[in-house]
Parts: sequence; C-alpha cells; structure tokens
Amino acid sequence: MIQSTTLQNGLRVITEYVPGVHSVSIGLWVANGSRHEPFEHNGVAHFVEHMLFKGTTRRTARAIAREIDAVGGFLNAFTTREFSCFYAKVMGDKLPMALDLLADIILDSTFDPEEVEKERKVILQELHMVEDAPEDCIHDLFCQLFWKKHPLGLPTAGTAKTVSGLQRQQLIDYRDQRFVGRNLMVCAAGAVNHDRLLNDVERLLGSLPAGSLPAGGGGFEPQRRVSIEHRDLEQVHFCLGTRALPQNHPDRFAGFLLNAILGGGMSSRLFQVIREERGLAYSVYSYLNCHVDSGCQVVYSATSPTDSADAIRLVLAEMRRLKEEPVEDDLLHDIREQLKGNLILSLESTDNRMSRLAKNQYYLGGQLEIDTVIEQFDRVTAEDVRHLAAELFTNRSLNLQFLGKLEVSGFPMFDLNLDPNP
Repeated sequence: MIQSTTLQNGLRVITEYVPGVHSVSIGLWVANGSRHEPFEHNGVAHFVEHMLFKGTTRRTARAIAREIDAVGGFLNAFTTREFSCFYAKVMGDKLPMALDLLADIILDSTFDPEEVEKERKVILQELHMVEDAPEDCIHDLFCQLFWKKHPLGLPTAGTAKTVSGLQRQQLIDYRDQRFVGRNLMVCAAGAVNHDRLLNDVERLLGSLPAGSLPAGGGGFEPQRRVSIEHRDLEQVHFCLGTRALPQNHPDRFAGFLLNAILGGGMSSRLFQVIREERGLAYSVYSYLNCHVDSGCQVVYSATSPTDSADAIRLVLAEMRRLKEEPVEDDLLHDIREQLKGNLILSLESTDNRMSRLAKNQYYLGGQLEIDTVIEQFDRVTAEDVRHLAAELFTNRSLNLQFLGKLEVSGFPMFDLNLDPNP
C-alpha cells in the first residue's frame, strides 16, 4: 500500500508497505542536480553530496560509518542531473535510527575546512578516473554535445576547473538554499509504518523553510552536431543519438519498447547485427537519457578505427528500418514480455521500490500502479513503435560523438542520414 502526505513546509513523505519483507529502504531526495547549477559552479551538488558524509556536530565521519555498519545496514548517496538522493537500507526496526542519521547529515554537517580540501582532491581523482576510462568519458562528452550550452549538458561531477574553484561557503550556501521543504521528498519502502515515519520526519525536518523550486535551464531544441575528441586509443568509441521523449510523455511506453528493440539487450537488433553477425564490436547497446522536459536516445559502441564507419552505417540502417517497417509481432511480444518481466522482478527489491516512489512523484506528479504500467505496455502496437521512430529518428536532431584515433580527413565516409532510402 502506497501512502503520501505533504507537510506544511512542502516536504512530501511517501511510503510503500511491502508485506513479508524484513528490510526497509529510505531515501531523502533533493530536487537539485547539475541542471540547476550555474555554469561557473558546475559540480557543487555533487561536492555537497560528498561533504555530507564527512561529519556533523553530533557524529564524526567514522561514527556515521560505524553506526550504519553496527546494524548491518547500508548507507550511500548519488547525484544526477535532476536530483540528489541520500539513502539507507536497514532492518525495519532500525528505521528511526536511519532517518535520524540521514536528517543529521542533511541538516547539521559541519563542512570542516580540512575535510573540504581533502574531498576536493578525492573528486578531482574521480574526474581523472572518468577521463582515463573512455567507455565512461564518451557519455559525458555526448551529453555536452547534445545539450550544448544548456545546463543538462553539464557533467554531474563538474570539471577540474569548477571543482577547484568552489569555496567552502559556496557549498554551505548551496545546501542552505536548496535543501528546503519544497525540494525534499522522504521515500521509504518495505517494513514501514507510514504514520510513525511521518511523525519522525515532521519532528526532524518539519522546521525546514519551504523555499522555492529550482529552475532547470528552460526548454531545449536539439540540433545536428558532430564532434571528434582525439585520444591515442586502440579503439574508436562513439555515441550516436537523437531526440527522445521526456519522462512524462504519454507515448513513453512505445519509447521504452523502441529502445529495447534497437539495442536494449542481447536479442536486440544492434547486438545481433553488429556483434553476432558481423563481429565488429564487443560492446554495443542503446539507452534512453530522459529528463522532466526532454530526452535523447543514444547508441554506444567501440570498434577498431577501420571498422567504425561500418558500425555506424549499420546503426543508421537499423534506425531507418525501425522508421520504415513495423516490428515483427513475435519480436514485439518478446520485447514487451522482457520489459514487463524486468519491471516485476525489480519490485522484489525495496531499494527499487523506494526509488520508484520518488521518480514517479518527481516525473509524473503521483504514483502509477504496476497493473497500469503492464496495461500500457500491452497497448503498444507495432505501428506505434514505427510511428514514434519516424518522429524521433530525424537528421535535424542527430548527434555523433567520437573518442579515439580518427582521421578528420576520413570523416566524409560517414553518411549521416536517417531519411528513408538514402
């Protein structure tokens, strides 16, 4: 059973009691991510996330770790382009302790100057780690290309320049301005009693100011772009993508099926053609990167420099095929059952249920019953998928990001065309 209550300061408490489980997952979600940052302060949300584990007036960093370990629990956090989440998983009877711990780090972290400088070094090493891993770096490069000059293109962790320039007081000011009632959700799933949790949340977080919702950079219209980042690598990594639907679009279920058919697994068309039939790549897949107001459909692969042109032509051919031909009924059925099965299996985890509560509220403004989701998948037809592919897979929003050794003089060999019958 899902229950939701909003406090006077705008903070929303959402719970789902799951019979038969002993654990509970709880998350404090803040509707602030890299898209809400000024360009010159890019990475501040991620920096604050790190600092909130470095000690409060009541607990040292070591005490925070020991307290959660002592009950066999788990404590972590992450920052995305649209929100940050601080979460814990514990046995049901330890939920008050977990909430007290989360509230403490949110409200009363000290941002010790020495810890700020140590953590700055850690984050800079994190950035270097991504730079040294082309299979990770390529996706940030693609976002910067696709959402060029828009906050959604900002890397979540910031850049070496912006992270080096952030001052302690800026971190504190960000926390105080953004961690306010209207920006916060407390979500819990598993062995949880809504009324008890609500009382504890109101006691610990009810005095927060309401504040205001953050701006996110406004609307966005993608443009056709190509970029080459030269690196001395054995492989050429590439991301090729185009516009996709926002998270709350009524046709999103057709979008999920479209992505899965294109490159969502080992039975997908791209995996079968590029890896199994042609042997051009070890890794090839597609994914959706969607937000509250826009999104992109991305294909990633890494090949030898001599095979990159063939791989890209095959990707474009499969995208055109989805625009021109309805998907076979048996494939549509299998992919639909795959997505439904993935969803239902994910509900066996209280972590996933807790995340689902928050994301449904953030993107949809409320909760969507599982039966309704299943019904929406069942309604999608082959023509729905073809029609959506024709709408989204267009030349005007096509973006291509390369990373590796690629001669610019050889670039014209890429016929970047998604129009029918090129």
